[in-house]
Amino acid sequence: MSRAEKQDRALFLQADFDQELDAAAALEAERLLSGDAGASGDRARLEALRRTLRRHAPREAAPAALRARLLAQIGSREGDAARHRRATLSSWRVYAASIAATIVVTVGLQRLAQEVTAPDRFTPYVVAGHMRSQISGQPVDVASSDRHTVKPWLAGKLPLAVTVVDLAAEGFPLAGARIDIIGATPIPTLVYKRREHLVSVAELRAESTNYPETPSLRIVEGYPVVVWKQKHRAYVATSDLPPAELEAFVAAFRQAAAKTESQPAREDGR
Repeated sequence: MSRAEKQDRALFLQADFDQELDAAAALEAERLLSGDAGASGDRARLEALRRTLRRHAPREAAPAALRARLLAQIGSREGDAARHRRATLSSWRVYAASIAATIVVTVGLQRLAQEVTAPDRFTPYVVAGHMRSQISGQPVDVASSDRHTVKPWLAGKLPLAVTVVDLAAEGFPLAGARIDIIGATPIPTLVYKRREHLVSVAELRAESTNYPETPSLRIVEGYPVVVWKQKHRAYVATSDLPPAELEAFVAAFRQAAAKTESQPAREDGR
């Protein structure tokens, strides 16, 4: 690797570490980190440096001149020196209290905004996986319309069982499955067909999202996307189908999944 390439990679990893990349670039960074020991080592060193700085680096105090200017602006210019000091001290306390209140409100609003928009932490990455599969021309890692083939294939590569349902009777035959990567986590993704269109259904851990139990439709990167939670699982369905057809697919998937989960598991896991 040339020196210029090393510098480009270092800048790329630094941008990922600072969360400055878009969804597609972040996925590329995750692939680099998972397959390149040197990149993983660089990332570990960045994290160690951040921890060290936070633990040991002294915090800079505001310059005395700045404090004096603030006191001069908020203090009273009238009265004697004693009144001036008392007024200045009182004003400074009020000013500091206002700043503290503003910080508390701002942090509270930021946390509220993060909680409200939390579902979209995963949605862009899932949509990026769907887009990548469309562009590559390889939407599945295992191609089969038989859920008894797809489910064992996924079970052999993931620690948890995946819900796989047959929707051929509803007009959405199973095409197969693939495994997408979000962060360092493998995500099972089922792929169904509808005429010439594909529907990607990614399954996530319910506790890692705050998806609603009632399916919610949104548009991400021009694609209709439906997110929802069902018991201990969460799902993201992505397609270029019209929104009404994607919602019909989700309704059929939910009904079949609920029926599957209510049935006792067979010894072969099917």
